[in-house]
Amino acid sequence: MQNSRKTSLLILSLYLFSIFSPVSAYAQPAGSAADVQAAAEALSMNRQGNGGGFPGDGDADTGINGGSDAATDFTDIEDQTSTEPIIVQEQTVGEEKVGTTAAPDSTVTTSPRLDPREISGSSMFNNLRDKLVRFGSDFFSQTRSTSLAYAPVGPNYIVAPGDEVKVNLWGLTEIRAGLVVDRDGTLTLPQAGPITAAGLSFTELQKTIDTAYRRILNDFELNVTMGKLHTITVYVTGHAARPGAYAISSMATLVDVLSQAGGPSISGSMRTIEVKRGNKKIATFDVYDLLLKGDRKDDPRLSEGDVIFIPTVGPLVAVAGNVKRPAIYEIKSKENKLSDVISLAGGLTAGAYKGRIQLVRVENNTSRTAFESDLNSPASRVQILRDGDLLKIFAVPGGSFNVRIAGAVIQPGVYPIEPGVTTLTDVLRRAGGLLYTAAEEGELTRVQVSPDGPVTTRIRLNLKDAEKGTYTFVMNRDDYLFVRNVPDWDTYRSAKITGRVLYPGDYTVKRGEKLSSLLERSGGYADDAFTRGAVLLRESVRVEQQKQIDDMVKTLESEIIYAGNEALAASTGTSDVTYAKESMAVKTRYLETVKSIKASGRLVIVLPDDYRMLKGSPYDITLEEGDRLHIPNRPGTVQVIGSVLTPAAFVYREGQPFNAYVKMAGGYSTTASPKRTYIMKADGSTVRALAGNKPRIVEEGDFIVVPEKVNFVPAMRNTMNIADILYKFALGVAAVNNITK
Repeated sequence: MQNSRKTSLLILSLYLFSIFSPVSAYAQPAGSAADVQAAAEALSMNRQGNGGGFPGDGDADTGINGGSDAATDFTDIEDQTSTEPIIVQEQTVGEEKVGTTAAPDSTVTTSPRLDPREISGSSMFNNLRDKLVRFGSDFFSQTRSTSLAYAPVGPNYIVAPGDEVKVNLWGLTEIRAGLVVDRDGTLTLPQAGPITAAGLSFTELQKTIDTAYRRILNDFELNVTMGKLHTITVYVTGHAARPGAYAISSMATLVDVLSQAGGPSISGSMRTIEVKRGNKKIATFDVYDLLLKGDRKDDPRLSEGDVIFIPTVGPLVAVAGNVKRPAIYEIKSKENKLSDVISLAGGLTAGAYKGRIQLVRVENNTSRTAFESDLNSPASRVQILRDGDLLKIFAVPGGSFNVRIAGAVIQPGVYPIEPGVTTLTDVLRRAGGLLYTAAEEGELTRVQVSPDGPVTTRIRLNLKDAEKGTYTFVMNRDDYLFVRNVPDWDTYRSAKITGRVLYPGDYTVKRGEKLSSLLERSGGYADDAFTRGAVLLRESVRVEQQKQIDDMVKTLESEIIYAGNEALAASTGTSDVTYAKESMAVKTRYLETVKSIKASGRLVIVLPDDYRMLKGSPYDITLEEGDRLHIPNRPGTVQVIGSVLTPAAFVYREGQPFNAYVKMAGGYSTTASPKRTYIMKADGSTVRALAGNKPRIVEEGDFIVVPEKVNFVPAMRNTMNIADILYKFALGVAAVNNITK
């Protein structure tokens, strides 16, 4: 008991603390003003080794917003240059030790966003909302492992120490051997002895081995192949994503090593990668030749000790907008014209507008300028791009003239027109024509510009004659045509009747058709039909019932919370707090149960024993779309549910009062509320079980409901009434489900 009081006191303390403690705002640690300024200057790509930068212009025509607060959209640029040491691991394979050089993993990131002011709100440059990446960076974004150790070799391959040679000889003597050229360049042949192998081409090695065996053997066949090739060590330096020493296959080329090293870093060049051997430059490789032309003619095979040097990136320009490959490009001096850069970007798209281009440039790192021109103008043809320039290619501006057609046509929608030329007949034909349900007269809404503002007029049109072409009406821009259906048109409605009728099923009903007509068409009742238990479900009733339930649940929830808080505030001791919290928990669980109640949409009706007598009575209601009528079998039972000892169904005995059935169920439980007992009749109506002080007589198919006590504080009398209503709703739904199974 003592522990329970301590727990309750702790809960009360936390509750009071949550009410009276001030609301604190927690913010992430903000950088200094210098950090924000550095982020704002990220568009200059100083972190990428590019001093020019790619500025935005805040052009009102493109919807690109300027402002200093745009700097908060910048993401940090990760430096791809790694200074971690190269890790050399040795693993034993058979009797050999193979040295493998593994460069440290480093995430190869693409270039950051060009400029957040270009990205936010631009309707013309959709691709500026994504990242403009450095062209070619995705080629090296995934680390590729070389598998050239067992690659086939050509006749000119030079054998070196560490190479494996496989010798297969058959005839009078059979020899199968996998031999390794030792560090002295010697290959020891079984039976034939050692030969010098290092420095020989593969063809020369085959001839040397054949000659060695012919000195001691006759009548044999010989097959010589290369096994695992020796490895060489090369060095990747400069602005590489993962610089270091790499142990690679002797068949590897420059591109193979670059793929393992992650390619150039953000600050590294892709256009002038050098291969040095013995302090002499033997090749210069341009990655763009490989990516744009598929050309590897300058991709040399590497040798032991070669150095791959990646210099600092050259001039960078960004191309955005309506080109086939928007990106950031590194340019050379001979391809810095406007047309050259557009060619690098794959050329213009079909939607590009040649009438307007924009070149944004930072002059002397102090001011931003913009050059606009026609792409075909003489000034554009001679325009030279500089480091950090941003070239925008705009889309063809809008200006199409459309009309909208809606209603009873085959294909409603928006259709382009030529103002003053396209007629109503043309538009109707494009829309597939009128539906057979279309009315002859349609309504066209037209808005015209006047000095005082827009003027709206509505015009009635003869659609049938327009469709035939005998009536001519010229369409204007932004006309709206509504094609109406004939009055009161509705293809058909449906109603469903199930249970004990002669012909149950789905029936089509016309507007205004009555319930008696549906019963007559279904053949009337079967012999064992229980008409007092008929259930009519209607969607419109269900929607309204559910709305009422939801409203009452909200009221109940707010009153429970208010009463709980009042009880806690009025508590003077630990036991009071414990009681208040337990009571609140019980009410909350009750509320969760109540929230799961869903309306059934039952409409209470009374059907006569002879269905023909229904015609003309108040219950002969007009059918609605989706109505469902269910007539059950005679149940022969009375059900007792709620707070009794044994809720169950009992055999109906004529003339018995409700308390007789309660006694059969074991009587009231300790939590029952006998005075609130009520009877839910088979037809869906509800009556109190006591008529004054006299118990009511129960009829076949009735439900006797004994509610539980709900102990609410006096301030929650309205809540108790709501709970009682909701409880009855829930039982009504359960009864409907039970009847219509």
